[in-house]
Amino acid sequence: MATLALNRNKPAVTRRHPLIGSEIRGVDLSRPLAREELAELEAIWMEHPMLVFPEQALTDEQQIAFARNFGDLEIHPSVAHRSSAHPEIYRVSNVDEQGDILPSESSEWQYMELTWLWHTDSSFREIPSKGSILHGLEIPPTGGNTLFANMYAAYDALADDTKARIAGLKVRHSHDAVLSRSAKLSARQDKGKYTDMPAVEQPLVRRHPVTRRRSLFLSPHTMEGVVGLPADESRALLEELTRHATDDRFVYRHQWQQDDVIIWDNRCTMHAVMPYDSVNHRRIMHRTTIVGDERPEA
Repeated sequence: MATLALNRNKPAVTRRHPLIGSEIRGVDLSRPLAREELAELEAIWMEHPMLVFPEQALTDEQQIAFARNFGDLEIHPSVAHRSSAHPEIYRVSNVDEQGDILPSESSEWQYMELTWLWHTDSSFREIPSKGSILHGLEIPPTGGNTLFANMYAAYDALADDTKARIAGLKVRHSHDAVLSRSAKLSARQDKGKYTDMPAVEQPLVRRHPVTRRRSLFLSPHTMEGVVGLPADESRALLEELTRHATDDRFVYRHQWQQDDVIIWDNRCTMHAVMPYDSVNHRRIMHRTTIVGDERPEA
């Protein structure tokens, strides 16, 4: 079992799910990490694609500094959800910066509600995100859990004929597709302000640049369709693969506690937020997103 350099007296990594979701203790994310500590942490991350660090009361500045250990940081295309003080922080929240709960009919909340769909962060970028780091600041009393799916395991479990059928296929992803998933948002004139992002084509099966393992590359709320397939055939294939990839055996359900920090690898995972009472209860999460290292390799 992997352990961190700064705590050799007891195991630091504990699996919460056989395939995805591991807890790590014995490291203070608020302080700078030595080079050897960071190297060991990265090695653990490559083995455990989604890591939970409990009891990490980070400031936004400390979260940004920790995230920058892994690369440059993205600025999210949704202007309204960027932190005004630190644009690297994407506010995954039903509360505005003045502390008020967003009206359920507002464009800001309609956009945020789309996180309830399965997705992979930044799949709509030519070079998608490497990973994401999410800090739980305020947690609702019920609901609002986050589901994480292991896309390595989902690919490995496919039948050989299915692997052969999808080999080499590409899928068109776009940020516009995200907006179209909300009937209320897409019906209104003012959908909010977003950075313009052209659609991109991504491989349906990708190879991880570090581990070299194959995984499914799905993001249901950004996928427009499989390139070269008729619409009905494309839809049926993507729905089939999504049902398979989100089967319980591949999925860890994270029940948030205040000051949990989670880091996950967007190159081999997918996630979704579970619904909660967003009208009466506050849920505030701050996310930093690590810029990808290269275009996905088919």
